[in-house]
Amino acid sequence: MPTQDQIETAIAEIVPGGKFPASKLNPLLSDMLSFSSELDVYDGLTADGTTALNTKLILSYGLNEITTITATNYACLLPKPVTGRRLTVVNRSFMSLKVYPSNPGGVIHNNAIDAPVSVPPDGKPYIFTCIENPLPGAWVWTAPAINQFDSGEITVTTTNDTFGSYIMSNSVSSAETTSYGGGNGPSFNGLNAAVTFGPINNGPYPNTDYFVSFKPATAWNAILKIKVYTNIIYDPAVLPNRRPSAGITQGCHTNQYLAGTTTFVSANGDANAGNFGPSTLTTLSNLVPDGGYIITPGLSANVGDPGTSWGEIVDPAWAGFNNSTVGDKFMSTDGTLDTWFTRDISFFLRHRAIGNVKFRFFIEYM
Repeated sequence: MPTQDQIETAIAEIVPGGKFPASKLNPLLSDMLSFSSELDVYDGLTADGTTALNTKLILSYGLNEITTITATNYACLLPKPVTGRRLTVVNRSFMSLKVYPSNPGGVIHNNAIDAPVSVPPDGKPYIFTCIENPLPGAWVWTAPAINQFDSGEITVTTTNDTFGSYIMSNSVSSAETTSYGGGNGPSFNGLNAAVTFGPINNGPYPNTDYFVSFKPATAWNAILKIKVYTNIIYDPAVLPNRRPSAGITQGCHTNQYLAGTTTFVSANGDANAGNFGPSTLTTLSNLVPDGGYIITPGLSANVGDPGTSWGEIVDPAWAGFNNSTVGDKFMSTDGTLDTWFTRDISFFLRHRAIGNVKFRFFIEYM
């Protein structure tokens, strides 16, 4: 099949007033049809770097198959923008791929300038089409569906407002505790583990052993955003000492089972527990009161009342891992053993208040 350069050279011979014989035109049209119906395939690609500035992987027009992504290499760039041209990206790893515009000032869809998009590790094709060139370029793409988990409103009666007091929740069970650390115990033998875990200790505060977590029944490919709303009103005059904060903790395991079964054999590799990093906590901010009047610090009657605290973490990354699977995901088989990855998560809130603390958290995922 001719190359794109050869086809463009032939087209350049067609000029006004010139004579372009049918003996050349027919083969040219056939070549153009053949070229447009075939797709160059670039397989076995490895993501590189973490930002547009340090990644060395530049995608190509055609089909790009990404097979390797790590905690420190999960980015790539779109190719030089050419209006009307398109490329397909397939992510066959088990971590999300960050795709950045090809040049500074570029835009993908309606995102902010220079902002990346996340291609989930689901093995599905995602098409990027250039809609503006020359530089910096603009793109549209077939973005994955965005879903939302809603914890519902949760109330916990707290007895301590110190810096080391937290509320942990899996939306089913919630309580005050002296720690927000994650644990990978619930992900051990993940296929046979319950969707919700804990509490392992439901005693009164101080409760150093309290731990809960959950995983979705159907795995999430990646978490895009975490939002939390509360009934907590803090006093900005004494920031940051009384400012509440929140986040997500996680634990994960790689487990092996007899092929085609859920018969557990062993857990090895990728055993990990930790929090969102580098922003372990998102610091909550007050909703602006109506009219800007001052509201007395404390606990409001309702989540989301004027002056109450809220916050979000956008496009988070796990400590030790790029943003990746939550739940159970099949990884590979050698015909004897199947390898599965499992991650469970738990929400935590550093409330800094005593009384009936109310909150509601949302997780946007794909």
